[in-house]
Amino acid sequence: SSGINAEWPLRPGVMAKDFGDDSPWYRNLKKPCFNPPNEVFAPVWSILYLLMAISGWAVWTKTGFTKRPAPLIFFFVQLLLNFVWPFLFGTAKQLFAAFVEIVILWVLIVITIFLFNSVKGRRWTHILLLPYLGWVTFASILNWNLYNLNKDNPAVDIGWVVSD
Repeated sequence: SSGINAEWPLRPGVMAKDFGDDSPWYRNLKKPCFNPPNEVFAPVWSILYLLMAISGWAVWTKTGFTKRPAPLIFFFVQLLLNFVWPFLFGTAKQLFAAFVEIVILWVLIVITIFLFNSVKGRRWTHILLLPYLGWVTFASILNWNLYNLNKDNPAVDIGWVVSD
């Protein structure tokens, strides 16, 4: 047994915090009007990780790493970045660094979608990643707005700030 099963894409979601942080630091951030309530994040990420798991597993069972490794390599790299983002944003409180990272994540998701679409017999798998891309697009916009709204906010430390 390879030690990999259908639950591997779900693990980062269980371990990582998302925007829905109830810490004093997060509560003190100035938020844009479109910032969702904290209760939205857990169900959204649960659904997205389930779709990612199904998609990744379907490609894994078709190609593995031996027949055509690129789709799964990009899938795992973007999954790693997905796991790192909450630590940059919530733990390290580095909003600008988190924004740069999520833009790179977005690009890797797009590449993964194109690669999954090219897997013969599993072309449908890329469709399951589209809601994830949509949510990460929204999260990127939210991250940028949180950074901009708080770069001059003396009530919170948001880490490194780029001067205008």
